[in-house]
Amino acid sequence: MTDNKKKILEMLAEGKISVDEASRLLSLVDQENAPEESSPTAPTSKKQPKYLRVVVHPNNGDASGEGERVNVRVPLALLHAGVRLATLIPAKASDHVSDALKDKGIDLDMRNIKPEHIDQLIEALSDLEVDVHDKKEKVRVYVE
Repeated sequence: MTDNKKKILEMLAEGKISVDEASRLLSLVDQENAPEESSPTAPTSKKQPKYLRVVVHPNNGDASGEGERVNVRVPLALLHAGVRLATLIPAKASDHVSDALKDKGIDLDMRNIKPEHIDQLIEALSDLEVDVHDKKEKVRVYVE
């Protein structure tokens, strides 16, 4: 066990930090140690996507350029920022948000989402590619 992990657990035992804070700190320590633990001969995984891209082009068959064009590029880092901001929401407000989501059929408690869950989501998105073609337009959603 590393010194940082011991210090975090000691602070938890002394009541200086909450269990949630200790969990977040431990996950950060694990993330920092992960690159050191991987061997230099290990095969490199595919590049982590940085953006969610949505592109819409008119599909009118001619080169006139008529029609609406959409090109949206959203940084996936916004997901990480959103999770961090969610930790700042007071418990009462968070309960209200969870109740509102449940009323819409979404059983999600924002307090249960951890940074490692976002990393897993982004990794899963790396294989995302959606192409839709119809008479009016061509839509493409992918990550890059």
